[in-house]
Amino acid sequence: MKKFIVDTSDTYFLDKIYDDIEKLCENYIKLLSKNVIGKSVEGRDIVALKISGEIKDEKPAVLLVGGIHAREDFSVMLCMKMIDYYCNYYEAGKSLDGFDVKNIIDMTDMYFVPVANPDGLNIVHNGPESSSNYNKLKNMKIWGEDHTYWKANANGVDLNKNFDDGNWEIRTCVPGTDVPCSDRFKGFAPDSEPETKALINFCNKNNFELMVTYHCSGNCSFWADIGTHDMFNGLDEKIMDELNKKYIYRKTKISQDPKVYGCGFENWFRARKKRPGFCIELSPFVEGGKQHPDYMFDELVWQHARSTGLFFAEKAVKVHSEIHDDTEKYAALTRDEIVR
Repeated sequence: MKKFIVDTSDTYFLDKIYDDIEKLCENYIKLLSKNVIGKSVEGRDIVALKISGEIKDEKPAVLLVGGIHAREDFSVMLCMKMIDYYCNYYEAGKSLDGFDVKNIIDMTDMYFVPVANPDGLNIVHNGPESSSNYNKLKNMKIWGEDHTYWKANANGVDLNKNFDDGNWEIRTCVPGTDVPCSDRFKGFAPDSEPETKALINFCNKNNFELMVTYHCSGNCSFWADIGTHDMFNGLDEKIMDELNKKYIYRKTKISQDPKVYGCGFENWFRARKKRPGFCIELSPFVEGGKQHPDYMFDELVWQHARSTGLFFAEKAVKVHSEIHDDTEKYAALTRDEIVR
């Protein structure tokens, strides 16, 4: 077996992530490809990586996204380490946690966006002074003790409240977050941020059967909202029940209030792409929103979540077989039927 490239023993800095992306693509040139899908506020690359096996025909595809929230870098570490391990195990013909890695990757296309908010990750690791947008950021409120609590992008927008799933007008801000800040500000307009646009455009150019966003913390899953749940005829819940049985991530109730759940990426994906979208909250709950120290990643996250990407890739095949033939029916649904 080849040596692993990604080191998650402690803080995983952005420059090292970009460097590892290049090394991974060089190391697995026949298996892994890179695509820059957009630029951040400060002009950093938003990178998508695709793992595709020997079978190159059109296949069901799954999208796995990390780093939407800046301070949740466990999600970035997970995506990068999954890419490293899946490519390595594919070439070695090894299984991971009972999953036949080669077979799954030959059956599906796995897409990762490991760092959806690179500017925010830089702020968390190096402080707002390191941002080219510092003159704007220095007057924004940090919801926490210091810059390591930063959640937003370099415009102070919480990206996971900026997607136009049909609920942006009614999506409420916590008192004090109705202006640019590090936490929960939805922006001045829906889909306003370059990072948001990059993810939307990427989804519109590809036919993902399902998508997953990784966040922190709580060891739980958000898998359905009242506005879209009925269109899946129970398939989303079947997938979530299987996840809940196999992994430590508690199954939450169906989200009921669009003023509270609206405008997340997974909510947008369900409403606009008419496919299941899941949010996995990694690691135990931490009061105040900040995740555990980075050196605890392997213990708290990797040991539990390392095969979730393979799990969801398998489920993408299931979604394709069960609802792909109903595309025209779903496309005919009106906006009001999709988003309530």
